[in-house]
Amino acid sequence: MIRRSPGEAETLRQLELGFMFTHSLLSDAGRRILSAATAVFALADLLVEKGVLSEKELKSRRDEVEKLLVEQEAREGLGLFVNDEHPDKYALAELPAIDCPTRVHLCRAACCLLRFPLSRQDVEEGVVRWDFGRPYWNLRDSRGYCVHNDPQTLGCRVYGSRPGPCRLFDCREDRRIWVDFAAREPNPELVASLVGLAS
Repeated sequence: MIRRSPGEAETLRQLELGFMFTHSLLSDAGRRILSAATAVFALADLLVEKGVLSEKELKSRRDEVEKLLVEQEAREGLGLFVNDEHPDKYALAELPAIDCPTRVHLCRAACCLLRFPLSRQDVEEGVVRWDFGRPYWNLRDSRGYCVHNDPQTLGCRVYGSRPGPCRLFDCREDRRIWVDFAAREPNPELVASLVGLAS
């Protein structure tokens, strides 16, 4: 039996989940395509049968549409399941000014428990890790935190490259985290749920 390090085993597991995700998407897409193709061919047969259009007209139009679709596919490709709301995270302006280092002992970095899809920029940059089992969402560790959250300091280990949603997230009015931000009073339910989790 081949022995693998915990890191290798985790990577292999993530790849396995990624393939499973891809295969489930392909399977679902195949069912949808079969259903759509059946309906289209049945409709085309009926139109030819009833004399609404000829076989020659149908073939000519089908060839035209196929050419257009092939050109579109060459231009756009399949694309990625990514967050395209903020194409350049480094160009974002007016980021929330929150004194995280003086508050993290209260909120326990609750924002690092949130899930979101990464941008194409994040994926191509290759710094922020994503979940192979659910492409291209931020990867979380066994605690439920983002894998880039430091368990000791609760700070971000890739802060300079953090995704757009992390840069723009404003916890001040988020009642899941703060009962009263100004008074530095965290939500007691949050505190109870995180006791010992990040220590």
